[in-house]
Amino acid sequence: MTLIQRIILAILFIIPVFAIGFFLTQGDEEPFVVEQSSAQTNLPAVSNTDTMPPNHPDPQAQVRAMISELEQKVAQNQHEFKDLLLLARAYMMVKDYPNAAAIYERALVIEPNSIDILLPLADVLAVIDQGKLTGRSYDLLEKVLAIDPNVPMALWLMGNAEMQLEQSEKAAKYWTTLYYIFPEGSENRMKVGQQLDAIGKLPKSSAAPAQNSTSKTAPAQASDQAIHITLDIAPEAQAKLKGTTVFIYAKSQTGMPMPIAAKKFPGEQLTSSITITEADELMPNRKLKDIAQIKVGIKISKQSNVDNKAELFRVEQALPDSRKVNLVVKF
Repeated sequence: MTLIQRIILAILFIIPVFAIGFFLTQGDEEPFVVEQSSAQTNLPAVSNTDTMPPNHPDPQAQVRAMISELEQKVAQNQHEFKDLLLLARAYMMVKDYPNAAAIYERALVIEPNSIDILLPLADVLAVIDQGKLTGRSYDLLEKVLAIDPNVPMALWLMGNAEMQLEQSEKAAKYWTTLYYIFPEGSENRMKVGQQLDAIGKLPKSSAAPAQNSTSKTAPAQASDQAIHITLDIAPEAQAKLKGTTVFIYAKSQTGMPMPIAAKKFPGEQLTSSITITEADELMPNRKLKDIAQIKVGIKISKQSNVDNKAELFRVEQALPDSRKVNLVVKF
């Protein structure tokens, strides 16, 4: 998959692009930190097999071309939620934060309880306000956690907001919840634990043996994260696949609904065996290895995007410990 294809796929799957609240990738590690002094935006991850031919268009130029097209669509239909959401996230990718905030605000009027709007809007408003999470961003984050109390990014940002307010006890409450969401021995749990330890609130069961525990579990974290999917495709479904687009994806069973990793290909190319690996991860801030409970799904659409109105079939199933799952395709 080329870089451009991955950018488009990430946007179409409506994966939020965070400016100050993302997991900042450093080398092979993925520490859970917030960069509040300077805004940064990462493009979707590129595997070692991705190639960039000579004279290839600049990815940022490609995003700006999509912005121009989306701006025209929004001008024609100001109440199309999907287009507003895509446009806001495209603005985020080129670091146009004022325009992103304005579009998120318009989308929020249409869907006032959408976490897909509330969370990135809180993020971008904080960027505009020099990293401050204590104004309207705080209120938006509170609303996110009222809707779903286990959204990792909201918990992380709320902890930082409380620290800005010098409320370490409240910060510890949010970070402790976040600490136990991440799998034991994961890099993200360790980083959250470091923050808790810095304010004297690290859970007692983790205080002393944390380093030994992490080192013992390291081999498990380095193990193959591949997800093996077999498909039972009914004959009548096979006959309907031509001209469709198939999305095979893996996502968390809790928290944010956006896929962590995905493949996309024409329906006529659908086979009975598919594997999703780390190379299929859509964003650098979300890793298969850090998700304890994964759900695997297949979606078949009449269009090449993920517009639910064009959906022909969808089925999802929890991933067992064997990391092997069978999905029945029948529509």
